Amino acid sequence: MKLHTHSPSINSPRGFRQHQNGAILAEFVIIAPIVMFIGMTTVQAALVYHGKTTLNYATFEAARTGATNHAQLELMRKELGIRLAPIEGGDGSAQSAMVAMAKSSLAVLDKSSTRMKVLNPTSAAFEDWGIDSQEFNQRVLPNTHLRHREHTVGTESGLSLRDANLLKIEVTHGVDLKVPFVNTLISKAMLLVDPDNASYYLRNQFPLKSVATVRMQSEAWEEQIVMANLPPVADTEDDPTTVPVDGSQSVPGESEDDGAVLGECEEGESGLGMSPVLIDASDYDPNECSGGSSIFDGVGDVEGGCGT
Repeated sequence: MKLHTHSPSINSPRGFRQHQNGAILAEFVIIAPIVMFIGMTTVQAALVYHGKTTLNYATFEAARTGATNHAQLELMRKELGIRLAPIEGGDGSAQSAMVAMAKSSLAVLDKSSTRMKVLNPTSAAFEDWGIDSQEFNQRVLPNTHLRHREHTVGTESGLSLRDANLLKIEVTHGVDLKVPFVNTLISKAMLLVDPDNASYYLRNQFPLKSVATVRMQSEAWEEQIVMANLPPVADTEDDPTTVPVDGSQSVPGESEDDGAVLGECEEGESGLGMSPVLIDASDYDPNECSGGSSIFDGVGDVEGGCGT
């Protein structure tokens, strides 16, 4: 006797269940990658937004430092590096905070990753209002008794002395795109949309720009304004994405302390409410725990070890 077998009808309970299971699997295969991509893109967008808000605050603090220190570019960069530490993250411990500060300070020293311009005062403002200061051996903008000075407009700059004493800086900083797959997709897309910032996208970074304006509380030095607006240093031949920070290549207008980052602090001055003590950036190793001979001597005893 021959047995005849046939598939259960879709109208039967068994056939209906098999049909539903197949449909659910097909829908999952189609929808899951889309939902995952949207989720990863949202995470990356949140990280970029966090970087933007942090950069806005860091730029303002850098401008405040420049306003009280004659618009010195080196001091503004160091302040910027400290304030960008939240972008590097951490677990709230002293150890991770110092590691984040070291990383962000090193990132700011890379002129190809972080660019700072002084938009005001301009060189033309010094032609109109600049005077030679014997105290600083510099050409400076007068900053005292501005309310009682003549409110005329300079012929070269088109600015009054009051307006010339506004410090306006512009910072462009590359934030790392850290979410896998999404970072590559964004970088390739932005290369087509924004080729002027190709150097950032080739390193999987997203360029963020922030501007801050504060009133000068000290006399601006012309030399610092000129140095701040020099063209960026040409990239090295060996690796166009890196700029040495060990002092082997100096940048005009900045001292040899560029190879140092802020570390331990002592009570005293303004800024962070502390007086920073410089440490050598060449001693910093992000993969090395603090202890022994590292730059974080004495911090290794903090609960949590190396930020774990």
